[in-house]
Amino acid sequence: MQQIRGAVRRQLGTDKPDGGAFDPSELVRFSPELPESLSADERARLSAEADELTPWLQGPFLLGGDLIVGGTWRNDLRWTNLEGEVPQNLSGQRVLDVGSNAGYDPFMFNLRGPDYVLACEPYEFIEQAQFLESVYRTGVDLQKIGWQDLDPERHGRFQLVHCNGVLYHELNPVLLLSRLYEMTEPGGTLLLGSMMLAGEELAELARFVPGAYYGDETWWWVPGSAALEGMIESVGFTVQGSFGHGDGPPGEFPTSNGYFRAVRPA
Repeated sequence: MQQIRGAVRRQLGTDKPDGGAFDPSELVRFSPELPESLSADERARLSAEADELTPWLQGPFLLGGDLIVGGTWRNDLRWTNLEGEVPQNLSGQRVLDVGSNAGYDPFMFNLRGPDYVLACEPYEFIEQAQFLESVYRTGVDLQKIGWQDLDPERHGRFQLVHCNGVLYHELNPVLLLSRLYEMTEPGGTLLLGSMMLAGEELAELARFVPGAYYGDETWWWVPGSAALEGMIESVGFTVQGSFGHGDGPPGEFPTSNGYFRAVRPA
């Protein structure tokens, strides 16, 4: 996690960002087996393990009792936008989450009863997800792989594919979209979240980032909204609409957040 800590320190000024204060009764319980209270020893053990895995960007995660791992990104707030876009009942469906980080999204999908959830995360954040899975025991399949490693012959295809916060980190974003298309079952849905250029006047453009954005050297391409929609459709998807628009992170030029909903034609 050392490289990730360095990047977070450059962005936020600390490698242990404070996730904030939370009311445990208001948080999602990713497992029905979470205890209502923790012994002093168990609380100390879980706290120490979570602390070893800092920085936690995703969250908040309830570990039992009143023990919470906060998250700088506040995924619970992002899910206020996703809530109505994901079927309440995913029974009989296979779900793929690409760029899972600590696993908030695949754990949320799992609560809706799909047959199978595959979570892909190529970086050390997978260790956070594995720690959480040791607590939640959801059965989510956590794999330390990137999108380049996904293969429909090996992994199968999925009725729901979710990918958030990955595209602008890719030097070849259309190749990413092509792989997501290959992994989507005909008639299936893609939910793609990304940073975009802010402003209607830039909607049809894309900006190459040769250095860093917000202290992160892994930024490469940031498209405008119309450019991103065109990129999604260029690989075969049909875009149905967009949602969840808001301000992006502060950096060298203005950005926005947003999701596109697309389907692979049957």
